[in-house]
Amino acid sequence: MPIFIKSAVPGLSMRASALSQMTLLAVVGILATLPRAPQAQDGPTKAEVALSSTTPAPAIPQEANVAFSTIEVVVNRNDTMDRLFRRFELNLADLAMLRGLPELRNQVDRLKPGELLRLTHRGGELVALERKLSDSETLKVTREVNGFSSDVLENPLEIRTRTASAIIHSSLFQAAADADLDERIALELAEIFQYDIDFVLDIQPDDRFTLVYEEVSQDGNFLRTGNILAAKFVNEGREYRAIRYVDEQGHAEYFTPDGKSLRKAFIRAPVQFSRVSSRFNPSRRHPVLNTIRAHRGVDYAAPIGTPVRAAGDGRVGFVGQKGGFGNVIELEHGSGVVTVYGHLSRFAAQLHRGQRIDLGQVIGFVGMTGLATGPHLHYEYRVRGVHQNPQTVPLPDAAPIPDASRERFLTTTAELVNMLDLPAGPVLVAR
Repeated sequence: MPIFIKSAVPGLSMRASALSQMTLLAVVGILATLPRAPQAQDGPTKAEVALSSTTPAPAIPQEANVAFSTIEVVVNRNDTMDRLFRRFELNLADLAMLRGLPELRNQVDRLKPGELLRLTHRGGELVALERKLSDSETLKVTREVNGFSSDVLENPLEIRTRTASAIIHSSLFQAAADADLDERIALELAEIFQYDIDFVLDIQPDDRFTLVYEEVSQDGNFLRTGNILAAKFVNEGREYRAIRYVDEQGHAEYFTPDGKSLRKAFIRAPVQFSRVSSRFNPSRRHPVLNTIRAHRGVDYAAPIGTPVRAAGDGRVGFVGQKGGFGNVIELEHGSGVVTVYGHLSRFAAQLHRGQRIDLGQVIGFVGMTGLATGPHLHYEYRVRGVHQNPQTVPLPDAAPIPDASRERFLTTTAELVNMLDLPAGPVLVAR
């Protein structure tokens, strides 16, 4: 039963007071039925806790956490791209994709010892490959959405022609260094004139030379010396000249200014830059037997293992051991000429009787087998069984410039011939 409150308002009748109280109660009842606003909570509800325990957190892509890595590797002998990919744990499927591109197949599988490769990867997946094809060309391979793309970037070389002169006081190498020329140029100069000058026996103080050669640079920076284009060498007052000529087929060779080949059928010394310990002497006293015994060859003293080159084109007539020669090789060159190489420490790999040999090819190595007091090469030159002095025997010439090419040769080499008589100096020609 409802409880009514007396009116506290003066002058208000009891009936009016009752009506006002009833109205107030009705309003309170309506308010009680209205929905309440949600109350803020400090933590998750039970349902939310249950949901979070069964639903995994969204995964973060792994690629976003893997950094790029770059490997720089110098190619060693017998290295292949397959071996390099396995060594650095790179994806072999990427290598297969590279080999599948026709323009890349040869570039991928033909590595050269000493060259530099740059491989960029992400977690073993190849991203980029860079390979220097030459001084002026670089191959760049880049991963794209649908595979790999390649491009060859060119950075042209600057080739300048320079001249240099030097006088020999102690050695060819020292004279070259005095003229700011590297050792490679000195070796190339000796190769050019090796058919006429024995650089072991013939070089004398005050001999001199002049060179016209290429200097190679890139972006203004010196890279290396290039080819010798022309050379003049004065040995004991006698002058020798050489001009480099490139024929229509692109083959380069050195000739005299009038077109005679500097190549001979034989070279004078089969061992480079060694010392002659015994010359050709029919009346020499043998150092081991201590008897007068003709020395029918030339002995070149050199360290054990020094390469021995074939004096000319020919065929192996004998390889093995023979009396006082120890390990010996005999080469047959045709026209009755035989050259002999004795006291060798060992032979070139797989050398055998009947094998064809090229001039300058390494056939063995200096040793002291047989009757020898020290490491040296004993070298003989025989013509129809008769021993000749290897230092003085006339050597047959190679073929000269053909008549059909003579005019082209003279026109092409005229400027080089003139440069040999100009003072040595800075850049003369740039191209």
